[in-house]
Amino acid sequence: MPIKKQMNRREIIGGIGAIAASPFVSGQELNFIDRGINLNDPIQNALAYAKLIGTSARSMVHIYYHGTIFGMTPDEGVKPMIGLTGVLKGVWKPWVDNGFYYTLYDCGYFMDLKTGAPVEEFENPFTGELNRPVKIIGGPFDRVIKPDLRPFKSRGDDLWLEEPAYLNFVNKLDPKIWKKASTGEKLSFLYVETYHGKVSDLANPEFDSVPMTITSTHNTSWYPFFLMGQRPGGHYWQSVGKKVENLEVDVPPILINYIEKESPGYFESERPWKKRTGTFQAYKNQRQPIKD
Repeated sequence: MPIKKQMNRREIIGGIGAIAASPFVSGQELNFIDRGINLNDPIQNALAYAKLIGTSARSMVHIYYHGTIFGMTPDEGVKPMIGLTGVLKGVWKPWVDNGFYYTLYDCGYFMDLKTGAPVEEFENPFTGELNRPVKIIGGPFDRVIKPDLRPFKSRGDDLWLEEPAYLNFVNKLDPKIWKKASTGEKLSFLYVETYHGKVSDLANPEFDSVPMTITSTHNTSWYPFFLMGQRPGGHYWQSVGKKVENLEVDVPPILINYIEKESPGYFESERPWKKRTGTFQAYKNQRQPIKD
């Protein structure tokens, strides 16, 4: 069912991912003129993106997610290390030249793989050491969505969009100082988000925002609290989630309570915090280098 335009405290819009089997319809075949949408038109394509991932109105969207972080090394293979869960917040508004502007925040925790509860420490399956994770916190990150031809794919009424992003940047943790927490001078992240929704929802002009699911796969350098140093290998993150329609139905109470305690007003506020942060910055602020 479509997501309501008006929201209250416990009815906040929010994201899940699902990857469907081939064959897809793509490219010039995505002219759903008879259904009220043409995704080969850059303006309609941007509007569809905003409605699927967030909203075309000036409003907030929340996305619940949960998943597992695996470690991968050439010698020891793949091992599950820890779980993660949280709620992304997107603050959206229409922008100039038929575009959209949104600011993204992230709040959550790393969790025990068996119980799903927040963990203060866990045993690293590769080193046998006790690791202490930091809290999941990120943003604000700003982005402008311009008219463009994004590669939507469809099958029947189902529609998918795969959005990859590769990041390579300087590590905030100098490996000469943070010998166990830093993987090196540079960090490499590959993010692939796959969004799923319905063509009929996107084509309906009455809907500012539509139901969406998301599957996220990330290949990243070792995160600092795993204390893997420059050991060969890295992480594979896999998570699923959904756009939140009703907070109490779509998000586990333990996660709601955690976020409201750690970041009061997170669900209601358009600006839950001002200074930009992330997991690496939080680790640097909260921890000291481990001496040999």
